[in-house]
Amino acid sequence: MSNVIKFPKIFKPLNNAKRYKVMHGGRGSSKSWSVARKLILMGANKPLRILCTRELQKSIKQSVHKLLSDQISRMGLDAFYQVTDASIKGVNGTEFIFMGVKHNTEEIKSTEGIDICWIEEAHSLTESSWDIIDPTIRKEGSEIWVTFNPRFKFDFIYQYFIVNDPPENSWVQEVSFPDNPFFPEPLRVQMERMAKEDYEKYEYVWLGKLKKLAEGAIFGTQIIEARRENRICAVPVLSGVEVHTFWDLGRNDHTAIWFMQNVGKEYRFIDYYENRLKDIEHYARVVKAKPYMYGTHYMPHDVEHIMLGMKSSRRQQFKEGGIDPIKTVDRVKVKSEGIESARRVFPSIWIDEKRCERGIECLSNYRYEYNDDRDTHNLAPHHDWASNGADAFMQFAQGYRDTKRATRRRPKQVSIA
Repeated sequence: MSNVIKFPKIFKPLNNAKRYKVMHGGRGSSKSWSVARKLILMGANKPLRILCTRELQKSIKQSVHKLLSDQISRMGLDAFYQVTDASIKGVNGTEFIFMGVKHNTEEIKSTEGIDICWIEEAHSLTESSWDIIDPTIRKEGSEIWVTFNPRFKFDFIYQYFIVNDPPENSWVQEVSFPDNPFFPEPLRVQMERMAKEDYEKYEYVWLGKLKKLAEGAIFGTQIIEARRENRICAVPVLSGVEVHTFWDLGRNDHTAIWFMQNVGKEYRFIDYYENRLKDIEHYARVVKAKPYMYGTHYMPHDVEHIMLGMKSSRRQQFKEGGIDPIKTVDRVKVKSEGIESARRVFPSIWIDEKRCERGIECLSNYRYEYNDDRDTHNLAPHHDWASNGADAFMQFAQGYRDTKRATRRRPKQVSIA
């Protein structure tokens, strides 16, 4: 091959051996192009098995197959790589495999001998999916390459590599359009127009800044109004006032708990907690360890269930762990009833911005399912990491009854007991 393939200098560390190579930032940074070209070149130099994956891939069209095939042609390697509708293979035995994690869990688990796994659009990857991919890519010297445009602060992959210290043997690089010397002029025109018309959107799309609200956010209007009225702020915990809790009980996903004090005409959410794959004893200990005087614990209908392998219901186990009294909240006939209940009560709430940060993110990013075929949002909520906190909040809206109307005054600054 006589063509000289150039890369932005910021991607030079791709040549170094690292277990995890993570590239995150805005549009126009050449992340995907650079990774595709680098993998194509590496596969031409020696036989490699490369798994290209993402959280959801219902068809090959949702994969990086087209990106790779286009780059193969641009690089003059059509004679080397055989591109079919579902695969790409090199004459030396290099193979690109395309599978989504969510719908191909067992296939990925059984995939052997992967040299490099490329996770594209990794902002959508769940913790459960990562727990499948990471141990599956176990060949000596194998690597996991991750590319994504940051979305929400509590997306798993953002927490794992950006918020927290990344795992040992990682290269993590933020990259956006200023780092791309080959940034095309048509994109520059789009970028500059968006910067003038909607600067917040420009920061998210082009600079890789975090989103404040999801597109199609179910409680988007309510969150914006609460922020405008400064009801998401520092909320004091009052001594001598009962704290009620509102739960969503997870199985394989998260269990979420909101903590609320009803003070006069205000519902003050003072705390939030969630975790996953923990037993009932864990949540009972967490709740009892907090310095609150508890009232009632509001839980969903499945607290009455006796789970497989258990001798008593979850209600009974919570009671034995000291979580009592428990009120079971009736299940709504349709999800929209719970959503509307929460929207109606939203003007009455105040939320502590620090202790409830994760919960606020859940409410901000609980969104309707997007229909790719119709290019619109469905009426059904999308289930992801934000769902559990939102469902727990709806237990409050559906189960807690108080006829007092809301006021808009700021909570008095009274010290915690």
